Amino acid sequence: MTVEYNPFDPAFAADPYPFFKELRESDPCHQIMAADGVWLLTRYDDIDAILHDRDRFSVDHRNLKRGPEQDLAYEAISVILFRDPPEHTKWRRHLSQGLTPASIAAYQPRLIQLIDEHLDMLEDKGEADFLADVAIPIPFQAISELLGMPPEDRAQVHAWTSDIVNLTEPVASPEVTRAIVRSRDEMRDYLQDVCARKRAHPGDDVLSKLLAAPDGFTEDELISHVILLHVSAPEPTASHLTYGVLALARHPAQAAELRDDPSLARNAVEELLRYEAPLQLTGRYPLQDIELHGRTIEAGTAIVMSLASANHDPDKWGPTADDLDLRRDHANEHLSFARGIHACVGAALARLHGQLTFSRMLLRFPRLELVEEPTWNSLLNRRGPTQLRISVR
Repeated sequence: MTVEYNPFDPAFAADPYPFFKELRESDPCHQIMAADGVWLLTRYDDIDAILHDRDRFSVDHRNLKRGPEQDLAYEAISVILFRDPPEHTKWRRHLSQGLTPASIAAYQPRLIQLIDEHLDMLEDKGEADFLADVAIPIPFQAISELLGMPPEDRAQVHAWTSDIVNLTEPVASPEVTRAIVRSRDEMRDYLQDVCARKRAHPGDDVLSKLLAAPDGFTEDELISHVILLHVSAPEPTASHLTYGVLALARHPAQAAELRDDPSLARNAVEELLRYEAPLQLTGRYPLQDIELHGRTIEAGTAIVMSLASANHDPDKWGPTADDLDLRRDHANEHLSFARGIHACVGAALARLHGQLTFSRMLLRFPRLELVEEPTWNSLLNRRGPTQLRISVR
């Protein structure tokens, strides 16, 4: 059976799971014909094993066989996302000195205030685009405040990071690549000034702590990771919130369970993350030739792994894999934040956003309804609605 992989098909964007089912069953190691030499994996066990195997698989783009025209995009920013140990180990340790569980816990009262302010505006409108009015602004403002960034520059920083985030997409046009690099350079210059001000006048914020850490980042490394935090924390969180509200609106009985049982919030967030992965894909490059499902994957070839498909694999989740079940056992074993040493550094903050937002929304708005079915973007990794119009009347 031949399965055509066409993620740009609007039907795929709206519901890729029937397609993934066919691939898991008939071609779990699928060569993407439109991208010569790229392999797509869709089964949970295969992806989970590779995510844990740092000896045979790399995240470093320098291990990818590629043409020189791609170098500019891949080298636009060197951060823990694109490096193996020992660089990754050192950088992740330094980053954890600033973005600690304690700093996230201390921010929770302010996050509740932010959520309530946006829900107040949602209530006043009665009908709104949840994506634009709630899901996007809250996570971006939260990471900006945690880092201690100047609030008057927030709009400009968001414009820069809206370009830079396209680095997470597997396919980028020359125009998009140039925008990534241009915004990266402008944001770097800006952050040099911010760091100088923070050194002269440190505050009780994550950036000040990272600057003051002994034997921490070099300034170039620090600036790269501040850019990373501005990109990797708000964007997946916004997707998680949007996907979660969409799922709850489509499943009112499940929403009622969460509303009536607040203790369900933690597991509900894990199931919502499983049901729709905020980022659809992750990649690795084998350091040696490997055999998988009768296919030979050469060293240096790109392997794209569908986290969304793995999260719906019935070999892992049973016959209800495609169903939303907020009480699902082991829901936290989803792969939405990857696994192993490259598990998402912002996962705890994203989970907190979800627990607080969904619970507080459902308590305030017992009738959460879609005004219309969403339209979908044509992105590969950041697949999602272009807007989510909901009614809370």
